[in-house]
Amino acid sequence: MARSLSLPCRVAIDRLQVVADRFAWLLREEPLPPRPLVLMAAGLVAGALVVRWLPVPGASPALPCWFVGLAAVAGWRWATGRGWPRLAATALVAAAVATGAAWSAAQFDWFSRGDLAWQLADSPRPVAIRGRVIASPRLLTSPAETTGRAAAIGSASEFLLAVTAIRDHDEWRPATGRAAVIVRGDPVRLDAGSDVRIFGRGLRPAIPLNPGEPDRAAQARGDRCLSVVRVAGWEGVGVLARPGPWSPTAFIERLSVAGGATLAAGIAPARVPLAQALLLGGRGAMSRDLADDFVATGTVHVLSISGLHLGLLAAGLFVVLRSALVPRAWSLAVVAVLTGLYAVLVGAETPVVRALLMVWVACLAGAASRRGSTINALAVAAIAIVAWRPAEAASTGAQLSFLSTAVLVAAATLLARPPETDPIAVLVERSRSRWEKAVRGGLRAATVAFLTGLAVSLATAPLVAARFHMVSPVGLVANVLIAPVVPVAMACGLLCLLAGAVSQPMAAVFATGCDAALAVIEGIVAVAADLPAGHAWVAGPAWWWVCGWYAVLLAAAVWGRRELIRRPATWGSLAAGWCGVGLLVAAVGAAAAPPPGGLRVVMTAVGHGCGILVRAPTGRSLLYDAGRLGAPSAACRSLSAVLWSERVTRIDTLVVSHADADHFNAVPDLLERFSCGELLVPGALLANESPAVAELLAAAAARGVPVRTARSGDAFAIDPLCRVRVLHPTMADGRDGGDDNATSLVLSVESAGRRLLLTGDLDGAALESFIATTPGACDVLLAPHHGEATSLPADIAHATAPSIVLVSGRGGRAWPVVRDAYAAASGADAAAVLKTGGEGAVAVTLTAGAVTAERFAAGRWRAIEPPGHQAAVTPGRVRNQPPTISANWLVTYAAKSSRTPLVKP
Repeated sequence: MARSLSLPCRVAIDRLQVVADRFAWLLREEPLPPRPLVLMAAGLVAGALVVRWLPVPGASPALPCWFVGLAAVAGWRWATGRGWPRLAATALVAAAVATGAAWSAAQFDWFSRGDLAWQLADSPRPVAIRGRVIASPRLLTSPAETTGRAAAIGSASEFLLAVTAIRDHDEWRPATGRAAVIVRGDPVRLDAGSDVRIFGRGLRPAIPLNPGEPDRAAQARGDRCLSVVRVAGWEGVGVLARPGPWSPTAFIERLSVAGGATLAAGIAPARVPLAQALLLGGRGAMSRDLADDFVATGTVHVLSISGLHLGLLAAGLFVVLRSALVPRAWSLAVVAVLTGLYAVLVGAETPVVRALLMVWVACLAGAASRRGSTINALAVAAIAIVAWRPAEAASTGAQLSFLSTAVLVAAATLLARPPETDPIAVLVERSRSRWEKAVRGGLRAATVAFLTGLAVSLATAPLVAARFHMVSPVGLVANVLIAPVVPVAMACGLLCLLAGAVSQPMAAVFATGCDAALAVIEGIVAVAADLPAGHAWVAGPAWWWVCGWYAVLLAAAVWGRRELIRRPATWGSLAAGWCGVGLLVAAVGAAAAPPPGGLRVVMTAVGHGCGILVRAPTGRSLLYDAGRLGAPSAACRSLSAVLWSERVTRIDTLVVSHADADHFNAVPDLLERFSCGELLVPGALLANESPAVAELLAAAAARGVPVRTARSGDAFAIDPLCRVRVLHPTMADGRDGGDDNATSLVLSVESAGRRLLLTGDLDGAALESFIATTPGACDVLLAPHHGEATSLPADIAHATAPSIVLVSGRGGRAWPVVRDAYAAASGADAAAVLKTGGEGAVAVTLTAGAVTAERFAAGRWRAIEPPGHQAAVTPGRVRNQPPTISANWLVTYAAKSSRTPLVKP
């Protein structure tokens, strides 16, 4: 019996060995030497990614993955004992994949029962908690975000807290977990390690409410920080105990504060924030315009303490110590200790930890008198970071950090000049003058720097474009120009920090040099940011194409012949070929796509504000309002994500309904990201003297966007199949310069017999007057004034009888009453009343045959079943039209304004 069982097992094992031998090229030595650590790191990272991107329904997959990993380790041990190295290597890589998946799933899914997050919900609720400060407060909202466009929300600060207790009525009971505490106001002195008591409103991190937005909730789970506590002011934060004099965290905080004061004393005030970002990692105080310039020019890595900074520090320290005749071993030890202290001082972010581990590996190799392998050091850093924070495997910042380093290493290897062996060439080189050698060496160094930067930019461009929607060709030149200046600024700045503890006059000398270098960097970045076509905002490629891009590059690096991968033409051909594949797939997809299905309306979830995209049947677009109460950049991010997800790159008509900042404060930022055909505003807006309106008009003028006014009676066409009529205001509305809401542009968008009514913030007496004009029935109504009780819900619903009512925001305190009023007053069938606040973006498609609605939830669009009428085909609200849209159909109403003629088909 045993023999009959052993024979099939032996056959199966032999077949596995054959399979392993067939995949032996994974470990072959040419063109790359065997790298066991690289394979282990790749396995761990792959497992951490797979378990996040391919979630298993039901319970956490952590335990099954652990069992698979243990089985793979047992298989490795058994295959090693049998003398089957290929099978053993395959089993070891499988164990690494399973281990990475198990550890990532455990960190993502398993939390303590006492975690504060279990007591919270998606909406804020009052909480009283105690805890210990992990990181001191930092400025969360920059000063530029607190101007008129931001609707006077003021500044805000944030710090991280380790929760220890939560109050339950009159008793405190133990609690665990970490919380991000956001306090309204500028940061105050609060040392890490302090015990505090906080009264605020707690909630869980928000899930993405719009397509294309990053998943902050998933990021928070990966960081194991599931709670957010908002505090109205610093009076809600009470300090129970401060850290002792020997507390390491307090010591680091004091060093950071002292360093900032030293820099502020010797550097021009305008450049102090840049110096702090470059040397201490603090970017909160930087002006928004300067930060945007660094982003636009592709030089933002200078502002993040990363491998560049730590590498320069390590190299400089080693040179100084060796010049001072310090023994090599002691020099390496001092470099390792000081770089570690600096990493702790600036905050142990992933790029810093990666660079620190690589420096330590290099120091260890140097102490052992062995030549270190940069690729192996990079693999060690990847293994350590996945073990420390497995969520970093899916972090774009960590991916860019490791990818850039790998490309730098590869480019340096390929561009390295082999030693000259031709005697004649050696004699010619020796005969050159010192100046000629210096010039030729400088030109070669500049060429190598440019080609290396080009390689890094091309390798990272797809990921940057897909994740950040930015392409910066000017970065190729800007990075080369600032490359020699950054080390000077860092060296002078670090010497200034060190000298500040000994002699202030000496620190001032170094501060002068740092200030001059920073001025050069700032000037280069400012000029590069203003260059035409220097950068562009893009929708970004599809993720399948991005993954394929890196798969092609990896396959070429691993399996290509050495003489081929050394040629730039090889990489250029691969890049051109894969770009051609992407263009071909896009062309085939466009040709096979069905004809336009009707009018598509997407109401973006921007909080208390408004942003509605209207896409006509032929693809042309109208954006009705773009703003929110609060930071304009948040509204811009949400609206940009929706526009890019709908593949909109140009806004043909951008409508600002009235002069309230929460309806237009994102427009200046949007005009930087998208081209715009025209800006349509009510006449009363041009007479408004607020700074926010002045900035809006200045932004339109700077971008060459024509501004047109509209009033009741005007009409224009978005495309031959869709037209817009202006129903309000009349010439008499808003003459006294009073309420801006009374001058809101009310638009009737009509296509295929369907009608969408956009009402802005119309309310009160102005809304009563509008209703008295009998606006007529519509299919979809935007509830006036965000669904507030002052918007006369019953009256407007009776006058328009909509099938669907859209509410941009949470609906106000009287939301249940308003919702019921809309639902009950909209005709025979109850209307579907849909709001974005806390629930997600809403999309409505209007065709001649039906009106359908969707909501963005759990990462995708999901159909909504409006009550009563969804299954039936309702007639059009404008007039009876053909059941399908054709290119020859056009609404036959004549335009009433020669300034906005209808577009003819």
